[in-house]
Amino acid sequence: MKTIKRRDFLKGAVAAAAVGAAPFNILKAGPSPNSKLNIACIGVGGMGSSDASYLARDDNVIALCDVDEPRHKKCIASEKTKNLHGIPLWTDYRVMFDKIGKDIDAIYVGTPEHVHFAVSMFAIRRGKHVYTQKPLCHTVNECRILTEEAKKHKVITQMGHQGHSSTSSAQIRDWVQAGAIGDIKEVIAYSRKNYWTKVLRPEPSKVPAGFDWNLFLNRAEMIPFSESYRNREWIRFSHFSGVTGDMGAHILDPAYYSLDLGDPLSVHAEVKDPPGPRILPKAGVITWEFAARGKMPPVTMKFYLGPDIPYPRPKHLEEGRSTWFMESGSVLVGEDKSIMAGSHSQSGRIFPEAAMQAIGKASEKAYRCKAGTHLQNWTFAIKGEDKAMSQFDYAGPLSEINVLGDVAMMHPNRKLIWDAKNMKITNDEEADKSIFIRRPNPRDNLNWI
Repeated sequence: MKTIKRRDFLKGAVAAAAVGAAPFNILKAGPSPNSKLNIACIGVGGMGSSDASYLARDDNVIALCDVDEPRHKKCIASEKTKNLHGIPLWTDYRVMFDKIGKDIDAIYVGTPEHVHFAVSMFAIRRGKHVYTQKPLCHTVNECRILTEEAKKHKVITQMGHQGHSSTSSAQIRDWVQAGAIGDIKEVIAYSRKNYWTKVLRPEPSKVPAGFDWNLFLNRAEMIPFSESYRNREWIRFSHFSGVTGDMGAHILDPAYYSLDLGDPLSVHAEVKDPPGPRILPKAGVITWEFAARGKMPPVTMKFYLGPDIPYPRPKHLEEGRSTWFMESGSVLVGEDKSIMAGSHSQSGRIFPEAAMQAIGKASEKAYRCKAGTHLQNWTFAIKGEDKAMSQFDYAGPLSEINVLGDVAMMHPNRKLIWDAKNMKITNDEEADKSIFIRRPNPRDNLNWI
């Protein structure tokens, strides 16, 4: 479909404003008036296509939207996604809402990270339920605003870090809250899977046919197109992504959830290869410090991120026992025993093994979702059949921690003191101006939200 002309879009926007941002056909949390949702999926050129296909098994996917039309068509042409064949394709989500917004109950957002805020906000302000892939937002203030807006409009939201809905995630929280391994003052997290490859400064190139560079940029500052930014490569550049949240949204979750960590007091990063202009650093070690919470002591959390970054062997792990979680995972370090989890909170287990056998499972106090998957948990919650596990009031603050990791990675080898209430780094003026805290959005006059 052709991109809507600016003049025509404004006409639609004015008409919508005249009637307010009230819900059209929304299903509030509570008994569902029908058994199926009408879902629009935005950003379906990669993982989004498989998630859209999953959603289409039990609900109605009524629209697909992606700025890269050729890639989108290739992804959904697969036999694996044949239940998406024939569903209308849009390139501009604003046009889609202008035309069929009254029929949409909820949206799925699988766009690049820098677009998450705008698309999610656009839908929330129109009373739609929203599932947004991780990391939730590109900046701290986007996380904060989106969280507040979702609460204001009382919609069901979910961030896509699927391990949070697992039984293992709930069990880890139960162990920690019951004091099964004593006081936890240290968390070790690690990932060798950060999808980073060495990149050179992007060279301007011709925009390929069917790819709308203007729509891809969304609110971000206009820069020349480069083939380096297309497909998954956008994840290497600070204009579109951060280095921490892609895996950190999964890996830091067990500690954040079970320890009720809240806002960090400080963050700093040791970086092996310094960042370049708009180019994210390859790897590093990020350290956050958290204050005491009630009876829980202060916590230091370290994230060893990148393929070449060694991490310490967990001190309570028995000699000769394999570190089965070598690629990515986390360890919550107690007094004389620890809890380890895989990259997505899976396989939570106490070690040494003798302690695991002695303690066993904790009493089930943390909520166990009724759905079989994280996506299904969201749709069930919209229908009043479950409670969404990672609503934005949970996912937003977790995402802020990850984004602060990006700030530290881009301003390495200095301890940054964080004033969460005022959203400010108090001891480093340069870091406080980071685009990961408040990004200038000179293109906001184009009605992205």
